[in-house]
Amino acid sequence: MGMGMEIVFLCEQYPPIIWDGAGVYTHDIAHALVALGHRVHIVCAQGRRRTDEDHDGVLVHRRPLLRLPVGRYLGRVARPVQGANHPRDSLSLRFFLAVSYAFWLRRLGLRPDVIETQDGETRGLRTALRRDVPLVIHLHTPTMMDVRLREGKLHGRGALADRLDRFSALRADARTAPSELIVTTLRDFGWLKKKTDADVIPYPFDRSPYAEVVPPQGTDPVLFVVGRLEWRKGLDVLIDAAARLQERGVSPTVVFAGQSSGVIDGVPTGTWLERRAAELGVSCRFAGHLSRPELVKAYEEARVVVVPSRFESFSIAGLEGMASGRPVVATKTTGVATWVAKWEGGTIVPPEDPQALADALEPFLTDPELAATVGARGRVGTAELEPRRIAELRVKVYQKAVDRHRSRRRLGRARPRPAQA
Repeated sequence: MGMGMEIVFLCEQYPPIIWDGAGVYTHDIAHALVALGHRVHIVCAQGRRRTDEDHDGVLVHRRPLLRLPVGRYLGRVARPVQGANHPRDSLSLRFFLAVSYAFWLRRLGLRPDVIETQDGETRGLRTALRRDVPLVIHLHTPTMMDVRLREGKLHGRGALADRLDRFSALRADARTAPSELIVTTLRDFGWLKKKTDADVIPYPFDRSPYAEVVPPQGTDPVLFVVGRLEWRKGLDVLIDAAARLQERGVSPTVVFAGQSSGVIDGVPTGTWLERRAAELGVSCRFAGHLSRPELVKAYEEARVVVVPSRFESFSIAGLEGMASGRPVVATKTTGVATWVAKWEGGTIVPPEDPQALADALEPFLTDPELAATVGARGRVGTAELEPRRIAELRVKVYQKAVDRHRSRRRLGRARPRPAQA
C-alpha cells in the first residue's frame, strides 16, 4: 500500500447536490483518504448531469441516472402499483440504480482496488454478483428499515426490495458500521447473519466549520433539529415534549431543518407536524433544506440540539451540535448517544418518551450557563473523531477486503473440476 489505493465510492448524495448523512460521510472520508495519499473517485448517478469535477483531489463523476419515468407514462395507473411505501420499496428504482452504476463504472474505465457503497438499494449489485472487485458495504441504514420499525415485518414487494438490499451486504468482502447499535439491530431483524462480521468505525468528523460558533449564553430558548422530516426521527415526540415545557412556563421555539419525507396517518410528514404543533400551540419554524453556511448560522442561534429519533445508526447532526458548543439531547436508540455520554456533552433519554425528553431539555432552556458548560465539553470531545484517524481505520478494512477477495479467487481457481464422463 506504499503508493496508495484506488477507491471508488458509489453515492448519488455527494455534496453540494445533497447534504445528508450519507453524502456528508462520503465527502468527509473521501477527502481524508486523499490526504493520506489514496486516489478517490466518487460516481454519482443522479439527475441528468454529466460532469467530471476535481474537488481538492477527490474526483467526482456525475452521470445521469438511467431511468424510465414509469410513473409519468402510466399516470394514475402507477399509483396503486407503487403502493404506500413508494419509493422506499421501488423495485424499478433498484433496477435502474444497479444498471446505472454498472454502466457508468464500465464507461469510465475505472479499475479500483476497492469499491464502497452503502446498504440501501442496489448500487453495488453488479459488483456483488460478479465479485470481480473487492466490495465494502457501509451499513448506514437499510432503505426499508423505517417500514420495518413501524410495521414490525415486511411483506410482498417491501420484503423483496429488502432482500435485494441485503444481498450485496452479505456478498461483500467487508462490512462497516458507524455504531454497534446498527449492527445489533440488523442482526435482531435477521438482516445480518449471526456470524457475519462488521467493523464498527464511527463517522469521520471535520469540526473546523463550527469552530467559530460562539457559546450559547446569548441565545433564545431554541431547540434545533436537523434531518429529514420523517416518522423515524421522532419529531412528533419532540413537539409533545415542547408542549409539556410550555405547561411548566418554559416556551421554546422548535426549528426543523430538513425536507419532508414519507407520511404520518396518510399526511405528508411536514404537514402533519405543522398541524400537530398548531394544535398544541407549540412555536415551530420549518426552515427546509439548509446549505452548510446556513446550517452553521442555525446552530449558532440554537440553545440545544435535539436528536429525538426512534432509531438512527449515528447522527451527524449530533456531532455538529457538539462541535458548535451546544448541549445535545439524544435518545439512546441513536448511535451518537455513545459519544454524547462519553464526552458528557448532553443528556441521553429513552425514545418515544415526551416526559423524559422535556425533563432533559428544561435545565438547558432555563440556564444558558449550564448549556454553555455542557456544550463546551462536547466541543472538546469531537476532536476524537478527526477525519485522518478515522480514514486510517477504514484503510485497514479496505485492505482486509482486498485480502479476502484474493483468497476467494485463489480458492475458486484451486477447486478441482468435475471429471468428464
